[in-house]
Amino acid sequence: VLNKVTQKGYSVYYNTASSIIKQLEKELGFPLFDRVGRKIFLTAAGEEFLSLAYELVNMLSSAERIGGKSQQTLLRIGVSESLLFSVITDFLPKFKKAHENVTLNIKTGHRIDDLFEDLKYNRLDMVFVSSVLNTEPLFACHYVRKENLIFVSGAEHPLANKKNVPFSELAKYDFLVTEKEGTCHKRLRAIAAEQNESINIAAEIDNVFVIAELAKKGLGLAFLPEYCVSDELKNKTLKKLSVNVKEEPYYSQLLCHKSRWLSPAMREFVESVKTY
Repeated sequence: VLNKVTQKGYSVYYNTASSIIKQLEKELGFPLFDRVGRKIFLTAAGEEFLSLAYELVNMLSSAERIGGKSQQTLLRIGVSESLLFSVITDFLPKFKKAHENVTLNIKTGHRIDDLFEDLKYNRLDMVFVSSVLNTEPLFACHYVRKENLIFVSGAEHPLANKKNVPFSELAKYDFLVTEKEGTCHKRLRAIAAEQNESINIAAEIDNVFVIAELAKKGLGLAFLPEYCVSDELKNKTLKKLSVNVKEEPYYSQLLCHKSRWLSPAMREFVESVKTY
């Protein structure tokens, strides 16, 4: 069974896969999954076996590269939307030109947890996200950079040129926010709770660049990653507000499964991010 499921290019329908998994569990002598209704979840033994399976697949991949050039390589990357447009699109053309044999499959995620889930179950090779520091022991971090979340307004906003604005003053104005499960929205709500204030939401939008555009037009304040609005801050179409609250750092991180063998393409992608 193990030979079947690790063969290159092997794919099966659900019923066939279920039959193979049950046969594999019988051969191993322990269950790999807990089955609850139509959903399945890895058991503790299944988690451990998954790591061993990764190692096996990685060894097979390494063996295939012995004796000649590797063939076309698929690299599956999960990326936070903000990093996709602020970072990835800048260095991607250069990376692709230098690595013509690499086919990139890029998935954007509004919810970081969805990307982590895909990474955990080998639906992605790596994820490049902005969030709190990773504490998931299954993931290895190959790059990290401290970022800042900042309050911004349009250039003509009444608070644009004020110093040390208290949060209570910010709370009098409308906010343009990301979706509730997004990092920016969560952190904004946490700050408001610490200050015993509430926020007035003008619009909830799942695109930080649309939020920045609307903030430029005076539709509300925004709380965004500084790297997302660096151009707008330079050309002064947006203003970074001087707010009397603790700065909110978070981190851009490039992660992969700890048991994952870093292919040449993955290592080169890591270096591209580091040198950007």
